[in-house]
Amino acid sequence: MAKVKYLVAFVLMLVIGANMLFASDTQIQMTVWNRYTYVKSGDEVTEDQFSLARGYLRLNHNFSSAIFGRFNVDFFSDEDGLDGAGLKIKYAYLDFKKLIPIPDAVFTAGLMKKYFGTIYDWSYITVEKDPSDLYKVCSSTDYGLGISGLIPGGLGEYALALYNGEGYKKTGSDVNKYPAFTGNVRVTPLPGITVGGSAIIANKVGTSEPYDKMTAYAGVGRFVFGPIDIWAEYLMKNYTEESKTSCETKSAGFMVMPILKLFPNFELVFRYDQWDPNTDQDNDKKNMWIAGLNYYCASNVILQLNYENISYESSKSEDTKKIYAQLNWTFKTPKF
Repeated sequence: MAKVKYLVAFVLMLVIGANMLFASDTQIQMTVWNRYTYVKSGDEVTEDQFSLARGYLRLNHNFSSAIFGRFNVDFFSDEDGLDGAGLKIKYAYLDFKKLIPIPDAVFTAGLMKKYFGTIYDWSYITVEKDPSDLYKVCSSTDYGLGISGLIPGGLGEYALALYNGEGYKKTGSDVNKYPAFTGNVRVTPLPGITVGGSAIIANKVGTSEPYDKMTAYAGVGRFVFGPIDIWAEYLMKNYTEESKTSCETKSAGFMVMPILKLFPNFELVFRYDQWDPNTDQDNDKKNMWIAGLNYYCASNVILQLNYENISYESSKSEDTKKIYAQLNWTFKTPKF
């Protein structure tokens, strides 16, 4: 970790020095997820611990009004890491406005968001991950490039991107030569109502994956009316092997998440997921429901309490119950 400290200090010195020489601005932000986790599977307690689930150290830099850069590292508790801590690079990209002759279009290159389903604007209303991340449909970020923007007239947004396909945790020999194409669109036909869909098409994902093609689709909907905010998502993922059609695997599932804001700083959350890892097999579905509350202690300090219950269609798997208590807090410097 000492090397990491020196690296972070070196980067900060470079940024401050660059700002003194050029007309630009930088902002440093830190977001921390301190978490208590209790897990009971059947009659056995399998986890009872406090941890740092995530710690984002983020540098945002405006090179000009048309070029923006972000670099984000993620520190987290990790039993396999040095001194119990792990490190990942989560974002490292540049946004270019006005580079493409399309109004409001932004060209992005680097380690960037994955524009698929709800994963790219998931704000952890529940402690649990976004469904696409949780069920390994796709990673939340990936290396690549793409175009995103707003649909004229305030009707929604779009994104087209080309990624490695393996996600931000895979580099070098773990990345194959076949990129993954992603398209995403969301439409707001009426105030408070949003519908949309996403698709991923890849000839192959990973270097050891036994299948030749992968496709994934997501349909999303959101309804906001007064204190009620309802999210819904349907996911489908297919792996196919052209030479052996019998090896095709289809996974599918959905999420419904209503949120009720009782007071400006207090909201109740309920979430129900169902996931079938292989639609051609019986007795392999998984159901999850979450009941939780979010208390906003301050504008950037959130206390989250979640109770999560996971049950399985197969009688061979025991139900799992989880309790999460989490403090999610953020601070950031003025731009300098």
